Amino acid sequence: MRKVLKNCLVVSEDLSIEKRDLYVEGERLVDFVEGDIEDMNSMIVIPGLINTHTHAAMTLFRGVAEDVALDEWLSEYIFPRELKLTEEDVYIGSLLGFMEMVKNGITTFVDMYFFPHAVAQAAKDIGIRGIITRGLANVDGHGSEKLKECEDFIHEYASDPLIKGGVGPHALYTCSNDYFKESVEVAHSNNSLLTFHLLESPSERNNFKKRSNIEPVDFLNSIGAFDEKTIVAHGTHLNNEELKLLSQHKTTISYNPTSNAKLGNGIAPIPQALSEGVNITLGTDSAASNNSLNLFSEMKFGSLIQRACKEDPTIMKVEELFKMATYNARRPLPFDIGKIESGMLADLVVINPNKLSTLPKKHFYSHLVYSFDTTAIEKVMIGGKWIYDGDFCTVDICEVMERFEKTVDSIDSRI
Repeated sequence: MRKVLKNCLVVSEDLSIEKRDLYVEGERLVDFVEGDIEDMNSMIVIPGLINTHTHAAMTLFRGVAEDVALDEWLSEYIFPRELKLTEEDVYIGSLLGFMEMVKNGITTFVDMYFFPHAVAQAAKDIGIRGIITRGLANVDGHGSEKLKECEDFIHEYASDPLIKGGVGPHALYTCSNDYFKESVEVAHSNNSLLTFHLLESPSERNNFKKRSNIEPVDFLNSIGAFDEKTIVAHGTHLNNEELKLLSQHKTTISYNPTSNAKLGNGIAPIPQALSEGVNITLGTDSAASNNSLNLFSEMKFGSLIQRACKEDPTIMKVEELFKMATYNARRPLPFDIGKIESGMLADLVVINPNKLSTLPKKHFYSHLVYSFDTTAIEKVMIGGKWIYDGDFCTVDICEVMERFEKTVDSIDSRI
């Protein structure tokens, strides 16, 4: 299908705005094409945002555990509930999570969870793009089965235009060292994205050293876990030497400021990472630890908490933050996204600038980070198709919400 989007105010990666028409042929932007004309009436158009770390189905646990530390949060509240989940539970939780992401301008995600086929079906039912990694752990047994499921999923979705598989060993504290090495080997042999939680909490480093008599980053480096297709989630307690190592390997860090702050895990050393040349992106983490799936919020809070910590209002500039949510995030991913130009996938977010939170319009670049209200998002396009235009184009929101509430009640009855 061919589309002409006339009279767009297009935002580039440096946040400059240019008035021009956009041409879409099939799923990509092109230089010129004749097609169905839609007048954007000077709406702002930005590239779709990219959420590089999430667990979409955990919308099911939003609000279930508040004001507790990570260890207690996981062991007492999250893990026991996850043991009770069915494939249908994960589908409906993921469906709601992807709807929230799309409504907030997120067009691509990197997810780590189980029942990957259910997550994929939810994504395809919405029309959102993403990498789905089967969350891997072997502390509870069945590690080999999970790894085979992960690899089979990668093969099954190798040719899918929207969904790709990846490898997601959960963390060093839920995977044995040998199992983590196996997971890395599967990622390399399949040329797939690798992602894992690393040094999220203050205790992880010492706990791993006591168990293995080696620094966690040194161990991961020894098994080849760091390269340009690796996304490290959190990295809250990485030191300067470790940041240099990640930079040398072109490894990406997914910065999850709200989740880290809420669970009391600290503030990731993002200014230092940037100075070392590390590729920094943004993630929401789950709706259980955030509690929303909104990258505009992550941009704002991620900037402010660094400035407060460093007592420096000049760091974490708006252009840097916007790149983290778009251009930077495309680097480890197998999709042509994160930028509006010919040849890129037509993943677009249309914003009405005539909203209270976006005035005065002449400073719009600032508003995207510091005052943006996602109710200003009018339309979302993924792969040349409108999937949101004030309502969802492919699912009935009322039906999904009703099913979701029944699912939550059902899960609670099993605990």
